[in-house]
Amino acid sequence: MVAAGGEITEIVYALEAGDRLVGVDTTSNYPAEVAALPKVGYVRALPVEGIMSLRPDVILLAGEAGPPQAVSQLQGLTQVESIDSRWSRAGLFARVDRIGEVLDHTDRAASLKQSLQHRFDQVDQRLPLAAPPRTLFLLSAGRRGTQVAGADTQAQALLDDLGLPNAAAGSGFKPVSAEALVALDPELIIVAETVPGSFHREDWPLLEQTRAARSGRVLVADAMLLLGFGPRMPQALNRVLDVVQGKGGGQ
Repeated sequence: MVAAGGEITEIVYALEAGDRLVGVDTTSNYPAEVAALPKVGYVRALPVEGIMSLRPDVILLAGEAGPPQAVSQLQGLTQVESIDSRWSRAGLFARVDRIGEVLDHTDRAASLKQSLQHRFDQVDQRLPLAAPPRTLFLLSAGRRGTQVAGADTQAQALLDDLGLPNAAAGSGFKPVSAEALVALDPELIIVAETVPGSFHREDWPLLEQTRAARSGRVLVADAMLLLGFGPRMPQALNRVLDVVQGKGGGQ
């Protein structure tokens, strides 16, 4: 089995079926065991020959998997399952259900959903926030630079779940300058790193002028944790809330 999409891979492992994987995409960086598996490329640019060389009996694809021509070719060669891609708790539960069905582990899927619901309930005990801080969500994308997240993004979905207003206008991910960041003057800054250690705060000295930095409300964390909407979603929500509520976890 090949999984393309970090959240898909995490669910497979959470269902105790990681031993069935013969390959994963490059967004799959958790759990640690996944490092030993062959990488088949980026989820949006999947190589048909590379994947089929692993002789998978089934391929699990995240919603953003592509290009379409490659997905179509793979569908003609082996069993391909496109998994629900909604950026929400409901989407996560749907992904767990479908992958559980494909793996014939519906009992484990039910247990995982029960555990997740308990953890979400614990998150909800911390909500709603009395004074939700205006939040700027940055994506530190290595060589592609740093971008700000607007509407219609996974980042917006995360903010919506917690009732946090987005300080950025527009939609999608767009380049951002230090000067623009200061002008927005957010009360909370969340930085999602696609590559661990790719965001260097010292390269953004103007960031220290923001209310977020002055109050210690800057969170830097792994992008797949924050934006994957996989089994670690409750953990991601709690990480953000810890920084908002001054309970540590910031930078």
